[in-house]
Amino acid sequence: MTRLYLIRHPHTRPDPALPASQWDLSDMGREQVEALVRAPIWGDVAAVYTSSQRKTTCVGEALRAAFQLPLYELAGLDEAARDRWLEPDDFQAAQRAFFALPDRPPVPGWETADAARLRFVAALDEISARHTPDESIAVVTHATVLTLYLAYLRGEPARFADWGAIGFAEIVTLDRVTRHPLTPFVAAPYDGLLRS
Repeated sequence: MTRLYLIRHPHTRPDPALPASQWDLSDMGREQVEALVRAPIWGDVAAVYTSSQRKTTCVGEALRAAFQLPLYELAGLDEAARDRWLEPDDFQAAQRAFFALPDRPPVPGWETADAARLRFVAALDEISARHTPDESIAVVTHATVLTLYLAYLRGEPARFADWGAIGFAEIVTLDRVTRHPLTPFVAAPYDGLLRS
């Protein structure tokens, strides 16, 4: 059985002076990169794809260095566009509106949930078309677009609570052909779980 590993980027260091798309990893995030490299999945992976954002490309670079895996950057895997800084409570409220009203931007300049979902689904379809069905693939991306994609696979609306349930550096494992979720396979040696 071939697998599609969908990986949320590791923990970041928020910086109000920078757009979120330019944030770097925190010290915890760098430890999570090391934990991801130790996960027992890479022998079966044919290629790694990341978004264009540093918080994902650094994971791909570490995997390429450790396992000589082909690495590709694809902007379609980027997080929902939302680079305007919001205070934590305002951000949470905007995220709730993002999922509740998917055809409207909750904040001026934000990408809508519908647009982000369409972009991400197209990127995953493009990746799938590049590989034969017997190749497992890893994708390092972001929690919001992962939430949208998993809801799309279930045929359900994406929910704010689902977004909050995807931790930093967690792995969601799907059967690559059917896109059905598989059972949990590895726990990380940090405060978080790599899970399906």
